[in-house]
Amino acid sequence: MKVNLGLGAHNSQDWERFHAKSWDEAPAIPDSEIVQGIMRIGDMAEPLGFNGIWAPEHCGTPYGMTPNPIQMLTYFAGRTEELTFGTMVIVAPWWHPVRLAHQIAYLDILSGGRFETIGIGRGVAKSEFDAVGVPREESRQRMDETLDILELAFTQERFAYDGEIFKIPEMSLRPKFVSDDLATRFHGASSTGPSLEANARRGLTPLFVGNKPIEQAGEEVKLVNTFRKEEGLAPCQPKNVLFMYCTSVPDGGEMAQEVLNAANRDVTLHYGFGNPDSFAGVKGYESYAKREGYATAPDAQKLSAQKDTKKSPGYDKSNLLIGTPDQIIERIEAAQKACSFSEITILPNIGTMSLDQAADSVKLFAREVLPVVQKMDAPIHASVLPDGDGDTRTASAG
Repeated sequence: MKVNLGLGAHNSQDWERFHAKSWDEAPAIPDSEIVQGIMRIGDMAEPLGFNGIWAPEHCGTPYGMTPNPIQMLTYFAGRTEELTFGTMVIVAPWWHPVRLAHQIAYLDILSGGRFETIGIGRGVAKSEFDAVGVPREESRQRMDETLDILELAFTQERFAYDGEIFKIPEMSLRPKFVSDDLATRFHGASSTGPSLEANARRGLTPLFVGNKPIEQAGEEVKLVNTFRKEEGLAPCQPKNVLFMYCTSVPDGGEMAQEVLNAANRDVTLHYGFGNPDSFAGVKGYESYAKREGYATAPDAQKLSAQKDTKKSPGYDKSNLLIGTPDQIIERIEAAQKACSFSEITILPNIGTMSLDQAADSVKLFAREVLPVVQKMDAPIHASVLPDGDGDTRTASAG
């Protein structure tokens, strides 16, 4: 099984200042220091034996702080020889499709075809949509049209497009990409039923992040494969993104609970889950507005200073890799059996964890866990196949 290192720059200790709008005060830890530290962890990936590096897309708050994942991956393409690359995810509505197609093609050239997983999503956070001037109500349409245009750009020498939002005159991508299968590398991230179905019917392989119970993720893989069967597509296996804290302390001890609480707080604040009105009446986000956890989440200002955030929406422990090397190996085995993922990407910096702690966790994982997991088989299990297709079969891993 392939194991990738995910890099996202969280300045988790800055939320209280950020929500107090104390703009005259500087963050206790400069953003640049966080980003540079994450890049140093990224430089560990190839020497330690990881298979790839993945990058997210976030801006405007202390969460994620990676405004262009393709830019980050291009940096590492020039510093590595064998690593493959993935996005978790490019937020399609924030991009013009022609610009995005050219940047994907250019990274394909510079990396020698190593951009293997083109993860795409439609975005969630109101603050990020507002910052780039894109109405969230248009996110599904922009996502669909962007995927249409990317498919044309990567399969035809000349292409044009006449959509509701985007009008593309006849053109070619120049410089042209080197991989002839880029159109097959798209993967879709989704947190709601409508997006899950839309992505599945388009043929996108799913990406899952550890924000739901692993059993639920398995049920969603089965649903994806049911939609794919209805579209005449073979069953597929997802790729999972999992937060990881590898330590000699069973279950991670108090440190694990502290950083997980902070991570849940960060998610709640960044995405606006602490504000019941954040999704109310927004077309395409009705599923978020109905979620009881979001509707009852504490006020963001109070949550930013709150140390115990166990009740806030966030990551489910059953889908996290926290504990000793042996515990993490057992959890990866159990998670693969539950949802049949074909590869995983670990995120080592969680909440208020220091960069030194994250680096130590990565080193221990690489020494004790990575060799074991890379030797693991990653089959598709009958439990994620459509009803009536109970026998394990060859699947598309994406």
